Amino acid sequence: MVITKVVELAPGALKAMLARAPAPITNALIERLFQQIFKADLAAGAFDFLSNRWVRIEVRDIGLKFAISVQQLPQSAHFKVVSSTAHPDVFMRVDWSALLQLSTQQVDPDTLFFRRKLLLTGDTELGLQVKNLLDTIELRQRLPGPCYRLLANLAERTATVKSLT
Repeated sequence: MVITKVVELAPGALKAMLARAPAPITNALIERLFQQIFKADLAAGAFDFLSNRWVRIEVRDIGLKFAISVQQLPQSAHFKVVSSTAHPDVFMRVDWSALLQLSTQQVDPDTLFFRRKLLLTGDTELGLQVKNLLDTIELRQRLPGPCYRLLANLAERTATVKSLT
């Protein structure tokens, strides 16, 4: 019952928080989160294909919009997140529930794409690289157990709530 209420209220609450949060703070948090979660992948060069290329991401129903790239520093690579970029190489749009399902691997990017719940436009080759990378990321191994279980539970319940409506 409590989880059901969280599922129903989460998108609205997130949207309200994002509307009030200054973009530089939101961007810094996203950048830090990506840097922490994908630290080993970044060091191994898994994100090198994003070097000086921009992916614009929009989580439509919560009003989250940002662009992300990888900047090569002398000693390492680093994610760079900005509010927008004039000409992104790839544009990705998804809803909160689909993002949760994708993040917890309850559904693969191809399924979301063909159901029109994941939109990828722009540079086709780069878009495929982003999609394929999304397909290989396992947050279960990267997040603390309780945090991952909460996300997985939210994703499952969100899918159930969406299918009932």
